[in-house]
Amino acid sequence: MKRILIALLFPLSVFAQQQIKSKASLEQVTVYNNGAQLLHTGKINLPAGTSEIVINNISGRVNENSIQVEVSTGVTILAVQFNRDFLNTDAANPEIKLLNDSIRIVNAELSKTKNAKTIEEQTLILLDENRKSGGTNTGTNVAELIKLADYYRTKSAEVRNAIVSISATEERQTKKLNALQQQLAELRNNPNQQLGQLVLQLMAKESTNAIYNVSYVTPSATWLASYDIKATNTTSPLAIVYKGAITQSTGLDWKKVKLSLSTGNPNYNITAPILNPWFVSAFLPKQQSLASQVQGIKIRGVASPLADENKLNETLMIGYGKAEKRQNVAASVSTINNYTSVNETQLGVTFDIDIPYDINSDNKPHTVSFKEYNVPAKYKYYAAPRISNDAYLLADVLDWEKLNLQAGNANIIFEGTYTGKSFINPNNILDTLSLSMGKDKKIIITKEKQEDFSSTKFIGSNKKQLFTYLIKVRNTKKESVELSLKDQYPLSTQSDVEVELLENSGAEVNKDTGILNWNFKLAPNETKIIKLSYSVKSPKNKVIAGL
Repeated sequence: MKRILIALLFPLSVFAQQQIKSKASLEQVTVYNNGAQLLHTGKINLPAGTSEIVINNISGRVNENSIQVEVSTGVTILAVQFNRDFLNTDAANPEIKLLNDSIRIVNAELSKTKNAKTIEEQTLILLDENRKSGGTNTGTNVAELIKLADYYRTKSAEVRNAIVSISATEERQTKKLNALQQQLAELRNNPNQQLGQLVLQLMAKESTNAIYNVSYVTPSATWLASYDIKATNTTSPLAIVYKGAITQSTGLDWKKVKLSLSTGNPNYNITAPILNPWFVSAFLPKQQSLASQVQGIKIRGVASPLADENKLNETLMIGYGKAEKRQNVAASVSTINNYTSVNETQLGVTFDIDIPYDINSDNKPHTVSFKEYNVPAKYKYYAAPRISNDAYLLADVLDWEKLNLQAGNANIIFEGTYTGKSFINPNNILDTLSLSMGKDKKIIITKEKQEDFSSTKFIGSNKKQLFTYLIKVRNTKKESVELSLKDQYPLSTQSDVEVELLENSGAEVNKDTGILNWNFKLAPNETKIIKLSYSVKSPKNKVIAGL
C-alpha cells in the first residue's frame, strides 16, 4: 500500500482523464475526548493511465491536514482534494429524503387546488356573461326572468362559496409548503448533516481492481465517561460498569461501525516548549485597609456549613485518603468484556469494542457500555457532623489506576436501589478511591453545643470565648460498623487572636488544618459520646468572624 498525506500537488484541471465515482464504506471509528478518526474502505476498477476518482460518503467536517489515502500497489497518487458534497447529502439523509417527498406531494395537491379554483372562477365569469345575455333577450316573460334569477342566485352562491373554501385550502397548503421548504433549507445548511467527498488523481500502469483506504480526523465528535457502580452488600465486591456517551455531528451517520474509545487527543500540541527570560520586579504595597485588618478567624479549606450542606444534598461525596495495600484489581468475566480489548500506549488508553454500533449524526449523546470490573472494596462509614448529621457508607478501592478511569458522573446502586449520583475525577484521587454509596439512617448522629460549658469572659483588654460540644453516635443496625468521624476547630490568621484546643476525646489532630479525626468500631445498639472543646482569645474591641 502507498500512503500520502493530503496535499494538492497541482491543479486537477491539467489532467485529461475519465471520472470514476466510488462510495466509501465507513468501517472503523476511533473516538477521542475531542475529535474522532474515521477509516473508510472501497474498491475501484482503474483503467491504465490517469483517472479522476470521486469518493463519496465522507464526513463534511474534516481536518484536511489529517487526510491519509492508501491505494493498492501499482497505483500512484498524484493529488488529493476535499470538497463539500451537497448532492449526496440529500440522498444520504433520510430526513431530507422524507421532506423532499412531502414537498412533492404538497406541491401536487396545491396544483390541483389551484386548478379547481380557476375552474370555479371561470364558471362564475360564465354565469355573469349568461346573466347579461339573458337580460337583453327580447320576449322574455316575467316567469322566465324569475326562474333565471333564482338559478343565477343559487348557482352564483354555490360557486362563490366553493371559491372561498378552495382559497382557504390553498392558503393552508401554501403555508405547509413554505414550512417544509424552510425546514429543508435548515437541514441542508446544518453542518451536522453535510457530507463531503474526496477527489483523487490516480495513475495506474495497467488496468487493475484497486483497493483504497481513507482515514481522517474530524473535530465534530467526542465521548464522555460515566459509570454505574453497584454493590449487593458490604461483603461483596464492587461492580463498576464503564460507559461512554458518544456525541457526533460529522454529517455522516455511523452505521454498523467498529468503535474504539480513546483517552488520547489527536489535537495535542507537538511543538516542544521554549523558555524565555523570566523577569521580576518589586513595588511598594498599598496600606492595608481597616476592614481587611478586622477579619477575625479564618477557617481554612471549609466553606460555610449551609453551602456545604446544600452541596451534600445535591450530590454524594467522594473522599480521598490513604490505606494499606490490598490484593490486585481483577476484571470480571462478563459479556461486554468478551468484546472489548484494552490497549495502552504512551499517548493514552484505547478501548476497542468488537461490536458493530450505529451512531447518528444528530449531536445527541449515544451511551454504550464497553467495560465491566469487579473490584475488592473495603466498606466503612464516614460522618462530618459539623456539616451534616448523616452517616455515609464509603467503599474504598485500591489499585484504581488499573481501571483506566476518566472523569465522569457515577450512578450509585446499593442493594438493588439507586441511591444517588457521585463524580469521579482521577486527577484528584490519591492511592485510594473512596466512593460514597449513600446515607444510612440507622446510624444516628447528633452534635449539640453544651451551654453550661460554653461562656465568654473578659480579661483586661481581651475576651476569652469557650465552646464545648457533645457528639453522640448510635448504631441501631444489627451488625457492627466501622466509622470515620471528622470535625474541626477554628484556626487563627492573626497574632492577637489565639485558639486553643482544650478537649478532643483522643482524636487524631492535624494542627495545620484544624481537622479532628476519630476512627472507631460500634457494636449493635452501642452509643459513643465525643467531647470537643476549644477557646478563642481576642481583643475585646474586635469582632471575630467565622465562629
